[in-house]
Amino acid sequence: MIKSISLSAISLALLGFNTAASAETTNIDYPRVYTGIGYGQYSFQFEDSENDIDFDDDSQMLKGYVGSQFNKYLSLELAYQNFDEVSDIDSYAEVDGISLAARLAAPITESFSVYAKGGWLEWDAEVTSDIPALGEISADQSGGDIFYGAGIEYAFTSNVQIRFEYERYELEDDIDPDMDVASVSVQYMF
Repeated sequence: MIKSISLSAISLALLGFNTAASAETTNIDYPRVYTGIGYGQYSFQFEDSENDIDFDDDSQMLKGYVGSQFNKYLSLELAYQNFDEVSDIDSYAEVDGISLAARLAAPITESFSVYAKGGWLEWDAEVTSDIPALGEISADQSGGDIFYGAGIEYAFTSNVQIRFEYERYELEDDIDPDMDVASVSVQYMF
């Protein structure tokens, strides 16, 4: 009898906690501002047939972002991405960029959602190659290109979330580099 009363009391307490947590996430005023930091791995690939260069390497990246969530479906975010140096036998490259993206979310539960994002990346790159007959050739390049991605987001509370995402950058210039990024981010919603 005491066991069943104890189990009933624990069940009622947990039900009350879940109801309070649900009320905390459903009574949200929009728009909301958020900020986050992320860490990821990326693959950088390009082929320059004019100079007989084929480049493929993986490295790390860091990003920081701020955004505004207009409702539970639509957000707009500004981000800075710092892609660490990638290198091949006789070449290396480093890319940094600033992006603006729209994010469209599909909430699955109160705490879990999937999303797609797309936007514009303004980037700067320094590419250096050591060609035996010519020596070291370095070039600074910059541009702006569309990027897209998808991810999942889990809300621990109404203020703290974690995101796992994949992004694809297809930079359009003479060497057509492609970057595939997988990252994890922690964000705080004000």
